[in-house]
Amino acid sequence: MNSDPGFVANPLARKIERELRPGETLIWVGQPDPKQFSREVARACLFQLALMAIFIPVSLYVISRISQAEKTVIPSVLFVGGVIGYYVITAPWRYPQRILQTIYAITDQRALVHQGFGWSLLWLQGLPGLYNTLCSFDARQIRARRRIQRYEGRTDLIFGGEGHDHTTGRGQIRDWVQVGFLGLKNVDEVDQLLEKHFADVDTRRRNTAAI
Repeated sequence: MNSDPGFVANPLARKIERELRPGETLIWVGQPDPKQFSREVARACLFQLALMAIFIPVSLYVISRISQAEKTVIPSVLFVGGVIGYYVITAPWRYPQRILQTIYAITDQRALVHQGFGWSLLWLQGLPGLYNTLCSFDARQIRARRRIQRYEGRTDLIFGGEGHDHTTGRGQIRDWVQVGFLGLKNVDEVDQLLEKHFADVDTRRRNTAAI
């Protein structure tokens, strides 16, 4: 743990320190900036609205045909209302709330992504969830990180990824979801911090062991 007053008073630090190993020290903690995801939100909103534009007329047509045949208007309306309610609850305009659930951290041993999300290479999801609530990346993975510029003003630090399968009418599609520090406002500072602490960490450990 880190006894620095800034960390002790930081609610993000207190939350992530529960996930640390014995003797592990927290160096930095932060979160993605929701403003960095404006394009994902806009793209997902357009896609969601397009789906609803198709779904609502089709649903109304099906309801009218079913109600004429079986006189079951209320159950059909409730079903459609439930589906629309689901879309509203999971709508992209709720993305900022989801983004701020994620915590990024750097310790003296590794980099952590807590309750994170990834970047879909196939753009099948705006903020694809990850299988692991805590993703851990060691010194080797940190040194092999990639700086990827998504667009002007947005650069992500990628440490690894996950394979996600999506079922379609023609079978499954394999998507690769990149995982790392996504959407950081101060990405250059964090990148320099990673370089400072992990560029020669294995050499330092060997020298310490030799002593």
